[in-house]
Amino acid sequence: MDPFQVSSANSIMVKQPQNALMVVDNRQLQVWNGPPSFQNLQQEGAIMELTADSGTLESPPSSASASPSAAPQEPKKKRVVKKRKATHTIRKEQKAALEKEIEELQAKLENIKFRALVQQGEVSRSYHDKTVENAVLKESIQDQHLVMAQVRALLSGQMQHQMSGVRPMETRICLSADREERRRVLHALREAKLREAKRFLCARSSGIKPNTPYFQEERYESADGGYCIARFEITPLYGVKGGVRAVFDAVLQAAFNVEIIISETSGNITVREDDDMNDESVSQMRLVSQTNRGVLVENNLVHFTEYAHGESGKGCYAVTSTDFVDEDELYPYRPLERVRRDMTAAMLVSYLDSPKKGDKKEDEPVVILMRWACTKICPTDLNISHEAMLDMRETSIRSQGTYLNCVRQTLGLPIITI
Repeated sequence: MDPFQVSSANSIMVKQPQNALMVVDNRQLQVWNGPPSFQNLQQEGAIMELTADSGTLESPPSSASASPSAAPQEPKKKRVVKKRKATHTIRKEQKAALEKEIEELQAKLENIKFRALVQQGEVSRSYHDKTVENAVLKESIQDQHLVMAQVRALLSGQMQHQMSGVRPMETRICLSADREERRRVLHALREAKLREAKRFLCARSSGIKPNTPYFQEERYESADGGYCIARFEITPLYGVKGGVRAVFDAVLQAAFNVEIIISETSGNITVREDDDMNDESVSQMRLVSQTNRGVLVENNLVHFTEYAHGESGKGCYAVTSTDFVDEDELYPYRPLERVRRDMTAAMLVSYLDSPKKGDKKEDEPVVILMRWACTKICPTDLNISHEAMLDMRETSIRSQGTYLNCVRQTLGLPIITI
């Protein structure tokens, strides 16, 4: 039987070869590519029709498309397809990220190696570069600063606590009304006070270069409600004629004329109530000052001095010690009228051979003046305004520098304002 066979539209082909071309009503060509049941395939729309008039290949019309009431189909929107990266581009980016991560890990490894070598004391230039070394050293220095800050905080807290109790070089001094007995008590204390002053200053200046100026001051309220001013300074004096002896004489002159110095520099009228003992090695200073706001402030201090001749001309030194009197029957404290101000101080004057500096002679000695002082405004029950208390504190702060400026002025040296 031929593969092509003419049949009517209602004819049923029992058996047709697959992929056969059929003619229907002399106007259509149908392609057979389905199962043996031709009628079922026609119903399922699997027969492709070729219209003779148009020469186009089309599917047989379905019942839905043949209906005149069917709405026209909307045009389909084009799908936006995202352009994919090429495989070699993705691999290139992954490679760059991995290389960067490797560099970071290597830097961390070098840092860890160097830290381990620093701890073991086996640092070698072959294990690290200069950048890593500087970074580690800077961090180590900052850690040391933090440790020192913690130590200073502990020391400041301890000093704050000590100011309420016994201060450095402080000795309990009680004087009777008998002048001879007072003199014996003070002379008995002199040697120990000077020895303690020298020992304390040597310990306080340990590790500090004496040929360079040094200054440190702390101000704080003590635990008992007082106000403390602790000051330590090292002052090299160049071009002093007379050396240590000249500086020592200037210190004695400032101590004997302290009431005049305070009155002239601060404007607070200051008088001396005690009688001068005419003794260069031991003297008492009973001072009463009136501030600009009318507050009376009293001091009762004892001043000890010593000048020691060395084996050579440059081996001599001078040391002074100042302490307050705790009880004085001849000059008692007046807490109902005055504010008490105590002071403990020590001074050491010595030589230091200096190398050539500027236009100075190479063999010219340098005199080093080292001083530590602690002034305390004691708590009071007097009705004093806050402004008056602040003024009294500022006056006490300025008087610390005023004393040494008087010494410099006596020696013909320029005055320093801090």
